[in-house]
Amino acid sequence: MPARGGSALTAVALAYAVSSMGDQIALVALTLRFYEQGASGVLISALVVAGVLPVVVVGPLAAPLIDRVESRRLITVVTLVQAIVVAVIAFTDHVGVTLVLVVALGAGLSIVSPALLLLVPAITGEERVAHGYGRLEAFRAVGNAVGPALAGVLVAAFGSRVALLVDAVTFVLMAVLLAVVTVRREPVPAARPRWSQQVREGVTVLGRNRLLATAIAALAAAVVFTATMSVARVFFAREDLGTTNIGYGLVVTAHAVGMVAASVLLAPRVPVAAQPRVLAGAGLLMGLALTVVATIPILAVALVGFVLTGVANAMQSLAIRNLIHAEVPAEVRGRAFASASAVLNGANLSGTALGGPAVVLLGGAATLLVAGLGAVVATLAAAPALLKRRPAAPAQDPGVPSPRISQPKGRTRPATDRR
Repeated sequence: MPARGGSALTAVALAYAVSSMGDQIALVALTLRFYEQGASGVLISALVVAGVLPVVVVGPLAAPLIDRVESRRLITVVTLVQAIVVAVIAFTDHVGVTLVLVVALGAGLSIVSPALLLLVPAITGEERVAHGYGRLEAFRAVGNAVGPALAGVLVAAFGSRVALLVDAVTFVLMAVLLAVVTVRREPVPAARPRWSQQVREGVTVLGRNRLLATAIAALAAAVVFTATMSVARVFFAREDLGTTNIGYGLVVTAHAVGMVAASVLLAPRVPVAAQPRVLAGAGLLMGLALTVVATIPILAVALVGFVLTGVANAMQSLAIRNLIHAEVPAEVRGRAFASASAVLNGANLSGTALGGPAVVLLGGAATLLVAGLGAVVATLAAAPALLKRRPAAPAQDPGVPSPRISQPKGRTRPATDRR
């Protein structure tokens, strides 16, 4: 049955959740496969980098495709290609070939994620965009939480090959879910300059907007610190809290619970005008929560603290998405999402790389303390610009004098149902 309105949003959110779950299944399954093959820590790190680096490098370069092609069609084609790639990975034991194919998967992700975001305003209408982005983030958080656990069960019961084939099925399922969505996000008619110029437009539309440039730079600086949490958390749980594997699992789950709760209960209620203040508040919440967790190593305190880091994480991500939607014209919005994602994923990759040496030198608790203090400093540095009152202005004004963009700025084309 064709999906429209609320059911269409649910279908797209489910597709996002399935995509996130599949990504986690692949990462865990391949990590375990590499480990069982005797791969070094360097190669396992290379596996993580291979999945994220294309989002940083390929994403902005391929981004014009996101604005030029109808979103649902583009996502369907890319996800089906990804399903084939994962199926090949499932039957490949060669580490080098696997890494190359994982890069291809990451390149697909760099296209699919921004394209999914572009579908939201076409489904919800402009007045409920925040609600739509919140729904997607909540479902994504659930997928991220379920994926690793499901991967562990699949690998233990059937081996990594079956787990990877399940991941391939998730890509097919994602295409099926999108097939029931009748809403289209058609490209906005506009002049099409050279590809390189279109790539630059995705960067300059962010750089020339002072609010967006400050918001993305502040979040990226904070992420460099807080991304060390993904490495430090296990050492903190086992050594500083003295918990078992179950305790570590609870700590990770607490963060996911906070993300889901914020995405469902808080984010949809925040008006666009308040998003810069939310971004500043979420940055301080993240930093202070990590600082308290690190200085009071008690499990109950840690669980509450990591719920709050999850809340902060979701509010930061959604604030950036809502600001880009409000400040960037529709015809370049896909490139703006891809460029912002490249910056933030690059910061995440850098922080994760620093996490290992930081834990070796400082230990888990001290690494979390540095992460918290760093997030606070990065946020406070940007606070004057983020908290500055701005005169009311049309949401569509991106502050980018681009003579190459001929479409009136701001709104997406009304959704059309094709049956």
